[in-house]
Amino acid sequence: LRKGATGKPLTPDLTKKLGFDYLRDFITYGSPAGMPNWGTSGELKKEEVELMARYLLNDPAQPPEFGMKAMKATWKVLVPVDKRPTKKLNKLDIDNLFAVTLRDSGEVALIDGNSKKIEYILNTGYAVHISRMSASGRHLYTIGRDAKLNLVDLWMDPPQTVVEIKIGTEARSVETSKFKGYEDKLAIAGAYWPPQYVIMDGATLEPFKIESTRGVTYDEQEYHPEPRVA
Repeated sequence: LRKGATGKPLTPDLTKKLGFDYLRDFITYGSPAGMPNWGTSGELKKEEVELMARYLLNDPAQPPEFGMKAMKATWKVLVPVDKRPTKKLNKLDIDNLFAVTLRDSGEVALIDGNSKKIEYILNTGYAVHISRMSASGRHLYTIGRDAKLNLVDLWMDPPQTVVEIKIGTEARSVETSKFKGYEDKLAIAGAYWPPQYVIMDGATLEPFKIESTRGVTYDEQEYHPEPRVA
């Protein structure tokens, strides 16, 4: 936890060497390398900045697990399969369509590949990390960094989310089955936390198998508690 990836690690053995004053000022004023000025921008109050600085000096608590019971509690079928169209009702060219993340607004734009025109904007939730098309082109799967997965039916007019589910507390990836004979039948999504992936029904996102990635590494033969699925 807090060991970094694109950014630097923020583990207590490093933050304690920097000290409270350094952390407080870094969070307050930001840096030329891209750290936002959370304090002077007004995004965080002085006491909130100090709370964050103190937090970084302590060992991070392990987040809660997210098993099948928790997952199914978030599962919402907004439009059942038998209520969805049996043919495409709009004029979208789904063979030449871009799904573009509008990160800060929590949306995805559907853009025509020929005209470059924004055809639709979908409300998908916080910080979509990736969008995937199904083999048939009918379904668009989006997953946010908060591990919320949306299934969008591109045949509807307008296209809309028909199912949503959370597969953890932090995630980055989703994919669908494209092997001959299994087109559109399965979806798989991977989480940063808990370190696991889940296999779901491709049309309903009903989860039926969760697989943990925790285990012994192949090379050093040491136990790894947090192998993220990206």
